[in-house]
Formats: sequence, C-alpha cells, structure tokens
Amino acid sequence: MKRIKKLWLYTALALTAGIAGCNLFNPTESVNINSDDVEALTYEGYIYFRKAEYTQARVYFEKALAVDSTASEAWYGLAKSVLNQQKLNVFEMLKYANSKNGQSGFMNMDDSTAEHYKNGIDSVMKVLTPFIDRDSTDRTDKKVTFKTISASYTVLHLTKAALILRNSSKDLTKMFNVSTNPPSIDIDWSSMKEMGETAVELFGTLGDIGQAVAADPSIATEVLRSYVPEAALLSDSGLTVATETMASYLITASDAVEKSSDGILSYTSMGDMMDNDGDGCIDEEIADGYDNDGDGLVDEDMRNNKLLVLETDLLKHKFGQVQSVKSDEFYDELDIDMNGQKADEPERTFNIENSNDRDLVGDHRFVAFSAEGFWHYSVELTLTDLKNLVKQDTDVNNIKYDLAWRKTNIGGCWAGYTEETFLKWFEGRD
Repeated sequence: MKRIKKLWLYTALALTAGIAGCNLFNPTESVNINSDDVEALTYEGYIYFRKAEYTQARVYFEKALAVDSTASEAWYGLAKSVLNQQKLNVFEMLKYANSKNGQSGFMNMDDSTAEHYKNGIDSVMKVLTPFIDRDSTDRTDKKVTFKTISASYTVLHLTKAALILRNSSKDLTKMFNVSTNPPSIDIDWSSMKEMGETAVELFGTLGDIGQAVAADPSIATEVLRSYVPEAALLSDSGLTVATETMASYLITASDAVEKSSDGILSYTSMGDMMDNDGDGCIDEEIADGYDNDGDGLVDEDMRNNKLLVLETDLLKHKFGQVQSVKSDEFYDELDIDMNGQKADEPERTFNIENSNDRDLVGDHRFVAFSAEGFWHYSVELTLTDLKNLVKQDTDVNNIKYDLAWRKTNIGGCWAGYTEETFLKWFEGRD
C-alpha cells in the first residue's frame, strides 16, 4: 500500500506538471495572432484572460465565435475563462482524488464544496461539448483539438463521476477493479444498481471519460493513476492497454443506455443469473458492443464481465476485441440457452473463432444461438416487442403468455423449457 501511495504522489506531480502546460488549467498562456476580425477578437480575449478579467475575456471569445464558429482558439479561451470563473482547481481535484483510509477524499468533501464543483464542471461542459462535437466532425480550424484538452477533460469528468457517486454514498475508487494478468481495469457496473435515474447521468459521464481516454491514452493513464490508486500496480504499457480497453467499454455502455432505458438494467444486472429481457435465455450477452445471440439487440442481458478473455496481440487486433469467453464456478451450474446442458461449449464459443473475422462479416453470435430459425416471430410484432410483453409477465399466479405461446411466438431459448423450469423462471420477479 505504501508503494501505491508513493507512486500516486509521483504521478500527481507529473500529471499536474503536464496539466500546467498546454491545457485548460494553465492560467498564463500567450497567443501570437494577426489583426483580422476573428483573430483580433480572440487576441483581446486572451489579453483580458491573462489579467484574470474572465467575464470580459468571455465577451471577446463569444464575439469571435459569433463571427467564426470554427475558431478553435476562441473555443479554448472561452472554456478556460468559464473554468476560471467557476474557480475550478486541478490541484484540489487531484487532492480529493487521493485515497485515504481506503476511500477517496470526495467522500469526505463537504456538501457546499461538492455542489460548487459539480455546478462548475457542468458550466464548463456547456462550452466544451459543442467544441468537441465540432472537432470530431471537422468543423474547426484544428489549431486546438480535443486531444489538446483530453487530460483536463478526463480530470473534470472523473471528478464529476466521483461527485455523482458521492451523492449516492458510493466511492468512485470502488467502481474499478484492477487486474495485473492480463492487465485490465474492469467496471463494477452492479454498484450502480440502486442509483435510479442518477445512473443515467453517471453512464453519460463515463462515456465522456471513455472518449477522452480514447483521444489520448498516454496522458489518460496518468490521470487514472490519480483517481484509481490500484492502477499504480500496472506498468506503463499494461496501463495503456487496460485504459484503451476500458475506454471502449465505457463508450459502449454509455451508448447502450442513451439508446434504451433498458440499457441501465442490462449493465447493473450483469451476471444475475436471470432472464432480464424476456427471451428465456440467461445472461446470454457479453459486454462487447455486439449482438451475441442474434436477436437484433446489443448487450441487453449480460453475463459476468470477468469471464472475458481479450486479444493481447495488439499488432493484429483492436483494443477491446474478445478472444474467448471462459467458464468458472459462477456459471458452472448455469444453462444459458436452456437446452438442458449446463455450461456447455456452444454457450461460450463464438460462431466465428477469429475476432477480426467476426468484425469483418458482422457476426458476433455464439454457436448456441446461430442455428437457422432460432428466433421466430410474426410480422405484426417485432422480436423486441414480443420480448417486452414477456418481460412484463411476472405474476406466476396470473400468467398472460404461457410456455406454449412463448415457444410458438418467440422460440429461441424458450424451446428448451419444461413446465417445471418455466415456473422457476418467475422466481425473484416482481
């Protein structure tokens, strides 16, 4: 533990030194520009900024953007002005990120300070969000890019995530599970289960963290060492691999929740040994951003993420590609596809073995779900509609859709159910 604390101190010093360079938190940058309208307005903004007259600086940066919304230096100056108006300090954020007595400093932060930081970060994001959207769609002059600010953007969003969790009496550092062999940073999605609507905001924030990490993994690793103390156990190269993989999962999870309210259930109920989507299959998906059972949905009812074996040859494979899925005691007694065979190979073996080949043809199904006609449904209702009907049929004393109806109209895993296992399906449902 002493090694972790010492490494955190070195990391914090290196990180703050880097952030004091070309970044949002640097208070004294100079800009050399010509005298045409946009550049003159931007230059005036930086003059007021260096005099710490942030309100007047904002006026000039906003005037510059009104003339030319592609002026990235004006966006950058505007964000820096708002950040300083809100009195957001990187050194304080890193101080709170430091763990003491097994928890982060955010847990002991007083309510008024927590509210100040969260509101301040939200104010800065009102500027950064449209800038990043423009940068990602090539609608700026690229003098300043998202990558330029990715370190401070990551700091801001990790702080916001910590504050969201703090409001639910949860510690950000407890969300991350670090493994050294292979190097990985896993997310404890189930820790968000009781957060309700707050979880939607948290998933969005985690997705923003994922985007920042993907923009510049090298600097993001140093940020994560501050907010995730156990990350100090990983080597530089191991942490880079782990953060890039984590970034892809964070983005996938955020997208899933944004697209469907069921996305929250999918992630927070990961590995609960129940059918959460009404198809009769139990924890059939893996958190890879693909449709693993061929029903047209992605990551809708997922198994324990610790079972994933990732590709390690990064010269041939992308970060986050899944090589295989292993079984362990958690699933040894589970029949995922309900065909009467517990923990059998087809439930965890891909229809196409190589992950690059799966990407190429767009087939990420497991063998157990790849048979022709595995799912069958009428033209009047989609498979998703039918599954939603079943998902809401939770009262064993008033069953609306009996087993015969499910076998006929949905098929899939329902085909393997007996009357005994069908009645067992209702256990634990509201």
